[in-house]
Amino acid sequence: MSFTICLLQTFVFVLASVAVGTANAQPAVATAYMPATDILPQNTAGFVRIPNVPEFRASWRKLHLGQLIDDPSMKDFIDAQRARATNYLESTDHKIGIRPKDLVDVVTGEISLAWIPFENDKLRPYSICIIADVRGKQAESQAAMDQIDQDLKRGGATRNDVTYRDQTIRVYSTKPKPGQLKVNQVAVAISDSRVIASDRDTVVQDLLDAISGTPKGEPLSRFSDFKTVMSQSDASLELTAEDNGKLCLEWFAHPFQMGRILREVFEVDRGNQVDILKLLEGQGFNAVRALGGKATFAGERFDVLHRGFVLATRPFKNAAVMLELINQPYEAIPDWIHNEVGSFNRINWNIENGFWASESLINEALGDEIFRDMVEGIRDDEAGPQIDLEKNFLPNLDDTIILIADNTVPADVDSERMLVAVELKNAQAIKDVIRKAMEVEPDATKIDALPGVDIWRVQRGEGEDDLEAELEALGFDDEEGAGENQKPLLDHWAIAVVDKGPGSPSAYLMFSSHPEFLIQSAKRIQAGAKDGLASLDPAKKVVEAIGDLGAKNVAMDRLARLKMSMRAKYELLRKGQLKDSDSVLSTILRRAMEDEEGGQPDPLNARKLPPIEKIEKHLTDGGAFTEETEEGWSLTGFFLRK
Repeated sequence: MSFTICLLQTFVFVLASVAVGTANAQPAVATAYMPATDILPQNTAGFVRIPNVPEFRASWRKLHLGQLIDDPSMKDFIDAQRARATNYLESTDHKIGIRPKDLVDVVTGEISLAWIPFENDKLRPYSICIIADVRGKQAESQAAMDQIDQDLKRGGATRNDVTYRDQTIRVYSTKPKPGQLKVNQVAVAISDSRVIASDRDTVVQDLLDAISGTPKGEPLSRFSDFKTVMSQSDASLELTAEDNGKLCLEWFAHPFQMGRILREVFEVDRGNQVDILKLLEGQGFNAVRALGGKATFAGERFDVLHRGFVLATRPFKNAAVMLELINQPYEAIPDWIHNEVGSFNRINWNIENGFWASESLINEALGDEIFRDMVEGIRDDEAGPQIDLEKNFLPNLDDTIILIADNTVPADVDSERMLVAVELKNAQAIKDVIRKAMEVEPDATKIDALPGVDIWRVQRGEGEDDLEAELEALGFDDEEGAGENQKPLLDHWAIAVVDKGPGSPSAYLMFSSHPEFLIQSAKRIQAGAKDGLASLDPAKKVVEAIGDLGAKNVAMDRLARLKMSMRAKYELLRKGQLKDSDSVLSTILRRAMEDEEGGQPDPLNARKLPPIEKIEKHLTDGGAFTEETEEGWSLTGFFLRK
């Protein structure tokens, strides 16, 4: 695993070095060259490709992100990250010898990283490879590989040269540690055109076969799913060709193959708990066959513009019916959303159909036919709310869901706030349902904060709530039973039905992590406030760009204001308090990352970050939208130049 991880880390640091490296890289020599997609096999699980490294470098320096990294105020932090990365790569456990700068300085065209599955090999179920175009830099690439050779040998690797198709493959191996069954290996082949490196020598051999014109099968570039995803992405980018951005990044993935590979990369082992990937495949989610996209950098209007596509087979079956979205005409941002919101998200989805489609998923996950029993229990239990979800709740929900997030300043652990609003068909019917549910909720109290609006606040006690128990049943508890003392995902929240008013033509069922956020939103609806997010010039620019990019009928849309959304998280990160933040995301990250840093108080040296005021000029606004199509979903996302 260590050599594989190091190859992956090498590519990540290659990208970083590409971005900040010298600007004098030479363009590729105009000779016959087969791109990576023409030599990679069709079963490639995923790949990331920079089509032209010199153009990537030039474009990166124009991006807000590139300028942020180069900002003098960021120097101490960036230097700390480089030192941390260097120490990591040079440590005994992670020594690979491939220094990013050595590799990047010799790349004159493309550089690609690919994951290839070997599902029948239980010890090494996947391999990764790096393919780099070095035309015109033969001497430099040979010198770089010789330096790598010395570093690998100094790290304890043994080298065995193999001649294959008149080319030498350097195969480096390390002795297995006690109890280790699989062999750590790095194989490198160098030619006048390219460098190929992999953690499996047979992968290098297969790629050399493809280059010689005798591949074992069809290449990735001829795979129908790949061609569909890439062509859809190309067609979308053609709509903005006048923006003059440079194509700087391409990616493609088979989601379930990549899911299994990433599970191995991060050494996730959930023992006897639920195998999420297997569960989703059995429930029809493998109808999502492929996804990918292309991104341009440094255009005249768009700092970054990404167009992509998710390819899926219809009709969906079993729980995968939950994936069905609904295209609706693209609409303005509602006036009731206040002007310090950091992100606005809207999804058009048939909640009722999605709820019933989840039945088979929940039953299989819990290993019992309990879904209908739970629904009937909610309806019939004399000690419960006695709510008929099928007749009185679900049919009265509309198909639009809004999620907004903001944060309060000065930043503290309670700053992050979120609110979900569901449009309603019948507000009174939902009011009755919520009242019944809250009247039997022992931790709920009614807040008399707004005339005509029953706002219920829930403050969890010290015990574990039912949601936590259900999450544990699904396999999301701690390894050693630490979940018994674990804090709930949300220990306080509020819920209410807010009628339509001057500020909204729709009634909403609102749920918020903070009661005051819900109260603020309800007051704006009642007052018909117009000074909200939609009135701001930055938001108007994003909305205009979404429309110009072709958003007519959309299933999802999003607006993001980096300065506003990051201000609290950033300050808490600087203070070392982000892990203590009272938000769903922080709680999930805290659980996932527990003990990962070995108790190190500031592993990222975040205290070296400058105040946000010094870098906020680099935090631009962006947007995104998704459209449901017959073949899947088209994806568009962007950040504006200014």
